[in-house]
Amino acid sequence: MAPKSNWPGHTPLPKGLSAPARRALAHEGLETLEQLAEFGEQRVAALHGMGPKVMAQLLEAMEEAGIAFTS
Repeated sequence: MAPKSNWPGHTPLPKGLSAPARRALAHEGLETLEQLAEFGEQRVAALHGMGPKVMAQLLEAMEEAGIAFTS
């Protein structure tokens, strides 16, 4: 479950992501669920370390936060 943020647009990434996934997201400057949504599902899925488990974690966290990929 993604922690709720007190600041709109600043919902942090869920805890428990694998180290390769965290590094890949950090390399792209992706630190919030809102940034992921704008980056796009296909682009996120293509990053190193983004296997089915990580994508499921991200999608679940986004759904809980009411956020969806824009493309």
